[in-house]
Amino acid sequence: MRSAAGFTLIELVTVITITAIIAVLVGQNIARPVEGFLDVSTRAALVDAADLALQRMSREVRLALPNSVRLTDGTTQNLQACSAAGGGVCAVEILRTLEGGRYRREGDGSDTDHCPGDDDRLDFSADSDCFEVLGALSAVPRDGDSAGVSPATQVECMQGLVDCLVIFNTGQPGANAWAGDNIAGIQSASPQSITFSIAPRARFPFPSPRQRFHIVDTPVSFVCDPAAGTLVRYADYPISAIQSLAPGGNAALLADRVESCFFGYSQGTGSRNALLTVTVVMRAAETQGEATVRLVEQISVPNIP
Repeated sequence: MRSAAGFTLIELVTVITITAIIAVLVGQNIARPVEGFLDVSTRAALVDAADLALQRMSREVRLALPNSVRLTDGTTQNLQACSAAGGGVCAVEILRTLEGGRYRREGDGSDTDHCPGDDDRLDFSADSDCFEVLGALSAVPRDGDSAGVSPATQVECMQGLVDCLVIFNTGQPGANAWAGDNIAGIQSASPQSITFSIAPRARFPFPSPRQRFHIVDTPVSFVCDPAAGTLVRYADYPISAIQSLAPGGNAALLADRVESCFFGYSQGTGSRNALLTVTVVMRAAETQGEATVRLVEQISVPNIP
């Protein structure tokens, strides 16, 4: 009689043991590359999110009215540096320019006037006036006529009802648009002329040595709150002398998973642009590991008014 063929118990245990060892070795060799790939993917996503937020900030800060950049931590105003980590919050705020140009300082002797009954010069002794734009505006501002606001004075422009005309903003007392020193409401505008009212102030305090003017459409604020893990952009709210961490208006989330932020501002000089340094640290969600990224953006800000 022939005996039945098969495996002994020892042979079976040996095969299982060898298979288990091979599986462990193969699993380790596969797991590490997979973990590395997931880590790189997570970091890349964080870098993309942080870079997108910084690029958005950079584009708008470069449109800042000269000498209008300011920082706060909610307690101290006009900081030179602000670090937000843990429970701290920091904000950087600007007045965004829509357009700019040069005004007529002297009459041209022409009978072709752009302002009725005027020689087209900007009168710095008046609280309201019409002046000719040298060249032409490429973007016509939101004025009182189109917005149905009459009269459009400084009050209406600071409330955000119409765009604002600003001349020679140095940021110093007496020439600070945030405080309403040199800011007027635009009553009517065309590519060739602007009619404004700076009431209740009597007049613009200082002319521009270069005959320059700027048109401001809205304040913009970027608020970093690590406790909430967010970097939020605010716009379309009233102009105020006091900077707030919650200015209102329209809020848009620029980035989440924010662990910390740093804002540093160097004022610059008459011959050197100011510099805003923005640092953002972002951390992956707990389910994605411990990946963190740190991005730094340095933004040049022209500050010659």
